[in-house]
Amino acid sequence: MRNSGAFDGLLIECPQCGKYELANREAIAQSFRWTPEIKKALSCAARQASESGQTLGITSANATDLARPHMNTRVSDNQERLLREIARRAGRPESSARLAPATDFTLIDCFSKEEFLWYIEWLSIQKLVFQTGAGPTLIELTLSMEGWTKVQPLPRPGGFPGRCFVAMWFSDETRAAYEGGIEPAVSLAGFKPIRIDLKEHNNEIPDEIIAEIRNSEFMVADFTGQRAGVYYEAGFAMGLGRKVIWCCRKDEISKLHFDTNHKNHIVWQTPEELRERLYARIRATILEQG
Repeated sequence: MRNSGAFDGLLIECPQCGKYELANREAIAQSFRWTPEIKKALSCAARQASESGQTLGITSANATDLARPHMNTRVSDNQERLLREIARRAGRPESSARLAPATDFTLIDCFSKEEFLWYIEWLSIQKLVFQTGAGPTLIELTLSMEGWTKVQPLPRPGGFPGRCFVAMWFSDETRAAYEGGIEPAVSLAGFKPIRIDLKEHNNEIPDEIIAEIRNSEFMVADFTGQRAGVYYEAGFAMGLGRKVIWCCRKDEISKLHFDTNHKNHIVWQTPEELRERLYARIRATILEQG
């Protein structure tokens, strides 16, 4: 734990919580008054953000909102998230993933080592994983064929499984929405976000966009800034039969074109709100309806 020097707070790193910020002195003081449930949920939120490359900034104003999505997670969601984490760490079939239950239980929304081991036991009972080694602090797990099939289901018509095309206005104004909202939400759900300005290519951008939309399983389209290209790309994706998740910053909702303003947009005000709501929408409309 150390003062980062960049703000009037603390930058904290630990094996259980990953890296997170208590953004100011008020947040530091309030942290001593958090209930045990809030502390455990924030530990999960911070660790999962850290694993996706984000540093969670906790303030006195947002602590409860950050904790809430991690308090009553469905068992099936936790099970699937754990399977995906084992697959990510293993990398390939027959390879093992090493987990430290005493600190890694926050990789999913677990509040204790014992709860985490319960999930592992039930994955074993369902023959989705099997234990290949154990030590004083680590266990090794390998996914079975059934486990890999669960994590990597048969491809659906069109696109490559696991790829998500992101259509949005690329500017300094929307950078935080991508880095703190869209990218971590898509990654946490187990998909690879494809943003054309971050992908190396030699083709003209329009051709590259068309190719990547064809190759993607679904699209996230954020209409903040009302860019014509985002409307075009979302329409093209729909024409291919790809699912589109619609997003827009709250102050721009009234500007949406009449052809799309009836869509069920994720309305957001902060990157953190976008991250939580987008992750939930991907769960409900992509993963669970696949």
